[in-house]
Amino acid sequence: MLTIREIRALAGNLKADRFERELGPFTLIQRPAGLGPSDGTDPMGLPLNARATQIARPERLTGDVLSLLFEFEVLIVATLPPLEGSDELSVGRAPDCDLVLDDPSVSKRHATLRWSDRSRACTLEDLRSTNGTYLNGSIRMRKAKAMTLRDGDIISFGEVTFWYLLTPTLYAQLKVGGNTARKAGTHRR
Repeated sequence: MLTIREIRALAGNLKADRFERELGPFTLIQRPAGLGPSDGTDPMGLPLNARATQIARPERLTGDVLSLLFEFEVLIVATLPPLEGSDELSVGRAPDCDLVLDDPSVSKRHATLRWSDRSRACTLEDLRSTNGTYLNGSIRMRKAKAMTLRDGDIISFGEVTFWYLLTPTLYAQLKVGGNTARKAGTHRR
């Protein structure tokens, strides 16, 4: 995981096409674990992915979605494996998933993200997870077919929430934010 500050520094040193090659076609952005309320320690010292999946509390999704919008500078970007052509990423608690989410509300095999270079689109499919996958905080995908994601969608795997952004959108946001900060700094002198 990389912080927005680290990604901003990378964006400052790279052109848009190179930035996208480095990060991939899309990013998943979330709050760091320490910012939200914690459920404490693992019982008996077992790793989270060794325990049974716990029932999620959907009421927590609204707060997580709002925090993604208002706490941009403290967010972190999930590091994903490189994607080429049409590729698939597994999401879950199991250690062999491409995106491992160590949270008891996430199933061992929770969902799949499929990227297509040809259509420049990503689809999301829930794998009959215990707590379901939510799109934009309200559409529960537990028994739904795969859905095509739109730039800016909010995805929740159980209680773990991500902001889905195409990499060019993130790059533009970082450049605008960086230029704004520099301009603000010059006006204070």
